Amino acid sequence: MSGIIERYEDRVFEPVSTVHGRKLREEVLEEPETVLRTVDIGENQQKSVEETVSRDSLPLIAAIEEMLDWYEGYRDKFLRMARGSEIRNDYESFLIDMDNSLTPKYQSTQYARLKALKRQFMGGKYPCGRTCEAEYAEPVTVLFGLTASSLGSDGSFRPMADHDREIRDAWSGSSNSVKRTLRYVLEDTLGLSPGEYAWWWQSEPHPGPQKDATGYSHSHPVVIFDAAATSTPTSVAIDPETYRPIVAKHVSECEGAGWSAHNIEMAVTVREDDDIQDFAGYVSEYLAVAPDEDLLERSDEYLMWAASQWATTTQKYSRSRWATAACKADACQQQYFDPETEQTVPHGDSIVRSSKPGLTYECAECGSPHGIDQSESLAQSRLSESTTDQEQTDGGEQERTLAERWPSARSAGSLGSETRARRCDHDEPDTCPLCATETEAPNHTISGEVPIPQSAEAPPAERHRDGFEREPEWAPDAVVQLSTEEETEIGSPGGTAYGTIVVEGTGSIMDRTDLPYLPQPAVLSGPEPWENTSLFDEFDVRSGRVPPPELIAREWSETVQANGRVTPKQWSDDWYTTRFERQSSPPESMLCEQERVAIKELVESTGETSPISIAGQLMLPPSALDEIRSTVKSTI
Repeated sequence: MSGIIERYEDRVFEPVSTVHGRKLREEVLEEPETVLRTVDIGENQQKSVEETVSRDSLPLIAAIEEMLDWYEGYRDKFLRMARGSEIRNDYESFLIDMDNSLTPKYQSTQYARLKALKRQFMGGKYPCGRTCEAEYAEPVTVLFGLTASSLGSDGSFRPMADHDREIRDAWSGSSNSVKRTLRYVLEDTLGLSPGEYAWWWQSEPHPGPQKDATGYSHSHPVVIFDAAATSTPTSVAIDPETYRPIVAKHVSECEGAGWSAHNIEMAVTVREDDDIQDFAGYVSEYLAVAPDEDLLERSDEYLMWAASQWATTTQKYSRSRWATAACKADACQQQYFDPETEQTVPHGDSIVRSSKPGLTYECAECGSPHGIDQSESLAQSRLSESTTDQEQTDGGEQERTLAERWPSARSAGSLGSETRARRCDHDEPDTCPLCATETEAPNHTISGEVPIPQSAEAPPAERHRDGFEREPEWAPDAVVQLSTEEETEIGSPGGTAYGTIVVEGTGSIMDRTDLPYLPQPAVLSGPEPWENTSLFDEFDVRSGRVPPPELIAREWSETVQANGRVTPKQWSDDWYTTRFERQSSPPESMLCEQERVAIKELVESTGETSPISIAGQLMLPPSALDEIRSTVKSTI
């Protein structure tokens, strides 16, 4: 900690985040500043509620310390997995390491996934020594480097979590994202189908030596595709200029990104298969995957970055659908090669119909479509002859078993036969209700009050027996601390406690109401706004639980402005009653000449004609709506 402060004092005392509403771990948040507020909950009834008006995050250096304490706490803690019951004398348990995304074991898993991608798409050898055929005939790798400035407009260092979130949101935060542009380039420009390319995205810190960006996030999307499958010449597929739109999208979507740090020579690296001897090693140099290093052995720059990720519980990587499928297929094939597993068929030899969107078939063992032809004619003959497939082919539906009908039971049994009607032993008909020749009223031949003889029996039938007994399932049982040979139970498996940053004065209508989203101002206009919406009812409006429309218009105006600050909103509980139900003499003019001029200028420059919206944008009182309306009419 002292070494980090000595080297990076200029940035580690900045807060982790300053964005209102940002969710952080409770450990990195200050104690909230609260106030008591009295609200009306009914006629002559009030209630005091505690409201958080301000809550800041701790500085980054405090988050680093909290993260390291949390990490050290994992070293002697284990998760006990258990199944069965001590009452039934079938209780079993075992301990597993409580892994997290910062441990060497997790890093080893990431490194293994990178090697799996290389094997499946470029070919190679499995750990057991067997050969894996390449999925792509001419594999090409494209590595991007996308970043953003770590400094604000005033030259001060920005909060690391907020900086990281901008890069992350530019990649996949909206429909207008870098990830979507990547898909357009690969599919529309190069003519690839989704199964002919895969990508891996990961956030990483800028390494030393000390610079302004050191310790701050940047991302390295890695794309693998088959150049033989493109509809363009190979020269186009391997030209970095082909991928300029992807870099341009990042620069336009990420606020702190600029072209000075994203020239194509720096931001895009294209390599063909022959240029990469060790794909996993090559990529891990850029992705900071270090399977052999404990967190305390990592660099100061990595610890700073990791603390910002830990504070927000941010996933450090993401993969495309086909990259995930390739990793699963690789693991499936390795399980088949392992003599200690019970898998008897290789990946893809037994396939079933897939319920996943866009897929027809998948591996029956692992559910991955990687390497499985999706065309009807070629794959149909390889479908597994499961009961479900036979039922679909025959057009029938087999009756569900007892185990299927009772999935929550550990064990069950049933004994019975099909239902049969009793028969009497009378030689002559119309002697009892069982042998009546007419049973419909009013023509029934035997009254229902005539007793059925005790000798009447149902014909014999075959008895059906059904039963099952499931193995108990493993489930997390407790977190234990292991010292020497003794286990000490210290708690139940649970989640992480979170809180949110509250910036004083950044209150909004959404903070003070239960509305699921901010409605349009027009929804609340008129004397009966509850008639055409399900967002609120008449009681909500009359009791003041929803604001007047001009406040909603003001908030809409604030939210659409770049870097706009949402101001706190307050309104009277009886605004609706005062406006629509209390009879009073019309007030004198509420607008001065300067305000009328401002209204006219707004109408002429923007075309805005809604009195409610104009009142919100110019912050005019609700009582002036009629005058605003008449001013608008005279202007247009």
